[in-house]
Amino acid sequence: MESTGKPNDPLGRFALSIFWINGLLLRNGDRLTRSIGQSSARWQVLGRVGDRPQTVAQIARDMGHARQSVQRVADVLAKEGLVVYQDNPANRRSPLLELTPHGADILRTIYSLNEEWTRHIMTKLNQEQLDAVTGALEEIAHILEADEQHTSQQETRKEERL
Repeated sequence: MESTGKPNDPLGRFALSIFWINGLLLRNGDRLTRSIGQSSARWQVLGRVGDRPQTVAQIARDMGHARQSVQRVADVLAKEGLVVYQDNPANRRSPLLELTPHGADILRTIYSLNEEWTRHIMTKLNQEQLDAVTGALEEIAHILEADEQHTSQQETRKEERL
C-alpha cells in the first residue's frame, strides 16, 4: 500500500499535531503517576470529578473517550475507594461520580507530582507563547463544539423527517 503522507491542509496538520501532543501528555502522565499506582486514564477521571461531580457519560464526552472505557476506570476507582457513585437528581439512571476524601488526597498528590514536571518544562517554553496558543486552542474548541452541536441538530431534524 502506498503512503498517503501527511495532510497539507491546516486543519489536518493541526489535528495530527494535537493527537501527537495528546499522546506525549498521556505517556508523561503515566510516568508521573506510576509511583503511586495511578495512570493518565485514572488521573483524567479523578481530575474531572475533582472539579465537580459528573456522570460517566459527561466525563466520556468531555474527554473524547467511549463511555464504556470511562465506566471501567470509574468502577475500579470506586472499588479502590477513590470515588463514589451518588444519586443524580437530574437523571436517576445516570449516577454522579464524586471524589472521596482519599480520592482528593490522591488527586492532590498527582497535582504535586505534576507541578515539579511543569516547572521543569516551563524553563523550556515561552510563557507568552504558551498563553497565546492556549487561548487559540480554546477558541478553536468553541468553534468545533458549536459545529458539532449544529451538525447534531441537523442530523436529528433529518432523522425526524424520515
